[in-house]
Amino acid sequence: MKKRIIAVLLIASMAFVLLSCNGTTEDTGTTDEADYILPTEIVDADISLPYIGTDSFDPYIAESQLNRDIIPVIYESLYNSTADGRGEARLASEAQTDGTKVTVKLKDNIEFSDGTAVTAEYVKKSFERAKNNSHYENLLSNIESVSTLNDSTVVFTLYNPDEMVLNVLNFPIVRFSGDKCIGSGRYCVKYLDEIPYLNVNTSHRDYDKTWNNKVALYDMSGTSSPVYAFKAGKISVYKQDLSEGNYKNLSSSTVSEDMNNLVYVGVNSQWSGSLTSLSWVRQAINIGINRSSIAASSFLGQATGVVTPFRNEFYRLNTEELASVTGETEKAIAIIERNGYTDFNSDGIRTNGATLLKVDILVCVENQYKLSVAESLKASLEELGFGVSITEKSTAEDFVAALEEGHYGLYIGETKLTPNCDMTEFFTEAGTLNYGIDEAFFEVYAAYKIGTDSVNTFVESFSTEVPFIPIYYRKAVVSVNPNISGVESGNYVYEGICNWKMQKSE
Repeated sequence: MKKRIIAVLLIASMAFVLLSCNGTTEDTGTTDEADYILPTEIVDADISLPYIGTDSFDPYIAESQLNRDIIPVIYESLYNSTADGRGEARLASEAQTDGTKVTVKLKDNIEFSDGTAVTAEYVKKSFERAKNNSHYENLLSNIESVSTLNDSTVVFTLYNPDEMVLNVLNFPIVRFSGDKCIGSGRYCVKYLDEIPYLNVNTSHRDYDKTWNNKVALYDMSGTSSPVYAFKAGKISVYKQDLSEGNYKNLSSSTVSEDMNNLVYVGVNSQWSGSLTSLSWVRQAINIGINRSSIAASSFLGQATGVVTPFRNEFYRLNTEELASVTGETEKAIAIIERNGYTDFNSDGIRTNGATLLKVDILVCVENQYKLSVAESLKASLEELGFGVSITEKSTAEDFVAALEEGHYGLYIGETKLTPNCDMTEFFTEAGTLNYGIDEAFFEVYAAYKIGTDSVNTFVESFSTEVPFIPIYYRKAVVSVNPNISGVESGNYVYEGICNWKMQKSE
């Protein structure tokens, strides 16, 4: 039950929007640019990142999100995950996929920060660590094993074919030397008076393109709030993933960081007491709701609407066949009227003369964002002629109990998908997100998963059966010292840290 609670309760929304990701929603008192102090207490560096001193920089030990955010600066992977599913080569030069075999060749002359060559054996050892690590086990669940052909070539054996497999080859490649953990990233960890900082990796192939040779680290251990540390210039950036249901306005300058958090509407197709048990009702809702409007009023507007579980950029999707994120009202109403709901009662709710077109939305309101998501969905459904009620549950336990009881039509949910968009938790008997889903659809997903059916065949079946309704992928908000330029929105904000520049006063 605990896993189910965590998976479905991360949905939230606010009744206000972060304007262009540079607006604010909570005034904690901004400071003038002149009040920012360069973080020079540890090392002479213009840029400083927050970290937890009691945690580790070993990617297979680190637990805090602050330290894990820094890990890709220190360690590289074979590929970085990308929204289009193709993956971006980092340590890899090329890859060939043949069914369940993926052969990856390493780039030439790649070294760890201590000058040791990065070889296939280090990739193999890193995979074995990652496979048994809680942060990577789900990511790598479809990879059965890895072997080396030679010093520069590794072969991954999959349980099932995967068109996005390169997206999950983003586990850190590490060389362990005693108690030292060494990477090949743009920076390596150094110490000054036992205080860590990031120093440029002179063995990195792009060493000569680095603007910041040193990056200071500021220990946030025991700090209850980032407000002082950020406003005093102790840290240059601070990320808020909005999962706690609140947002602190720390700067007039912000950027967005993409996440794999899919916000969706769970649909109960198994309870005859709800109209959502009818496939045409699910289809009308899926086609007709305005995802862009719902996204704009949720999570500070930090969201991108989707009409399938996949990101819009996924290269295998036939986008011409997809519904619109702004909703296709006329098409949805045509479905509704074709099924007899042509009249309205005195409250403006559609009826077929015997039954009202009514649905209910189940939502947990422990997090202040959740209710706004439900209310935005309600407004979108009412435009189609639905009568909508919202059932609020004040605790996670009550919410999950209601889901397990099964007497609901729709519910608000969120899950963090792996970069290859694995949906096992929705479409297996043991899945933690299979509430209300017809088990017959498990076979549809299995056919896609093993490579029998294509992505577009799966999406076509998904749009017909509508086992759940994808709404959007949401993002994190990163506050940036307004004196710093070069910080860009994207999949990983810290990736460009080597080119961040402090605008110094003359």
